[in-house]
Amino acid sequence: MDPQIVPIDAQHEIQRRLDVIARDQGVRILLAVESGSRAWGFHSADSDFDARFIYVRAADDYLSLTPPRDVIETPIDGPFDVNGWDISKALHLIIRGNSVAHEWINSPLRYRVAPAFIEALTPVAAAWRIVFADTHHYHGLLASQWRRFIDGREQVRLKKYFYVIRPALALQWLRERGGSPPMDLPSLLAGVTPPEAALHALEKLRAMKSEASELGEGSRIPALDAYIQSEAEWAKANKPAARPENPALAAQTDALFRKIVRGAF
Repeated sequence: MDPQIVPIDAQHEIQRRLDVIARDQGVRILLAVESGSRAWGFHSADSDFDARFIYVRAADDYLSLTPPRDVIETPIDGPFDVNGWDISKALHLIIRGNSVAHEWINSPLRYRVAPAFIEALTPVAAAWRIVFADTHHYHGLLASQWRRFIDGREQVRLKKYFYVIRPALALQWLRERGGSPPMDLPSLLAGVTPPEAALHALEKLRAMKSEASELGEGSRIPALDAYIQSEAEWAKANKPAARPENPALAAQTDALFRKIVRGAF
């Protein structure tokens, strides 16, 4: 992992916290990743560390009449935000095409991974991923971030443009390429090209950010506003139909779940 994105001392602290969770909760952590602005490609030096993980419990826990919660949440402590999903929850979300689950699996920043687990999970997750769910997710994310940070304002916190641009680029990816947009800004920009005015404005904003630990407030950026609204309008008008049920893939996913719980990975 790049120490310029996640410093070595922060990596060690996250590993320590994961070890404590595994010991105190009696779980095996199968995958732990960064899932925030550091993984999205537009962090600041003081950005939080949003560590997310997938875990599995002992087999008997899945046979209990009072099963444990399917999430593990730890209190936010300074810059560290560390939470995880049980493998049963993760797989249920993957089956529904949940885009966040897919982003975790494909995060460019991994704290730890069980290689055989991710090798088995990746093709199953990819088979479940659908354009309908991604379009719905990224349009909803764009709309919520737009309302929260930009809409109705003359002056905006310039960093917040990145939170709206990322889902806009993901929608352009879906529109032009058809599926599986990467989660980070550099990879998205390597795969799609916004209109020239928007791209120029975005590159100027990225250059400003690279020269400062945090962007302050500034006037709205019309070229970015127009691009964001164009992608939002496309998403509203062109959400594809949901995919029909796939009993064979469901059976394959069930089989994978049983293998994981029985300790195959």
